[in-house]
Amino acid sequence: MEYKDKQTARRGCLECGAPIRYGRSDKKFCSDACKNRYHNHQINQFLKIHSKVIRALDRNHKILSHCLSHGLTAMDLSEAIEWGFNPEYVTGIRRSRMRLELRCFDIRYQRSETRLYNIEKVEDLPSDLKD
Repeated sequence: MEYKDKQTARRGCLECGAPIRYGRSDKKFCSDACKNRYHNHQINQFLKIHSKVIRALDRNHKILSHCLSHGLTAMDLSEAIEWGFNPEYVTGIRRSRMRLELRCFDIRYQRSETRLYNIEKVEDLPSDLKD
């Protein structure tokens, strides 16, 4: 029967890769500094993704609001994309009368392959957001 040496069974630090020489057998970091750097890096990655999504949603909302302020309820999707609209980012999707109804915060619209249409501002809150 062969026994593994506890030291060889240990992994390296998740942050710097240095061997972990002491502490619990399931220890993941060689020092508190590495532990803090690792977790700060994880949080920063999340914040970058979060910021990207919020910026895209904000840009979409501004474009749709601009259309509504000029009395437009439909526009070409290619034109909206040129203005910076990103059709991949929405805050809600719902099937309505065999069509998908998309939302960007308080603006509701529908989309085809080439157009955004039925753009309108929604005053009521969805039932899951009401108190």
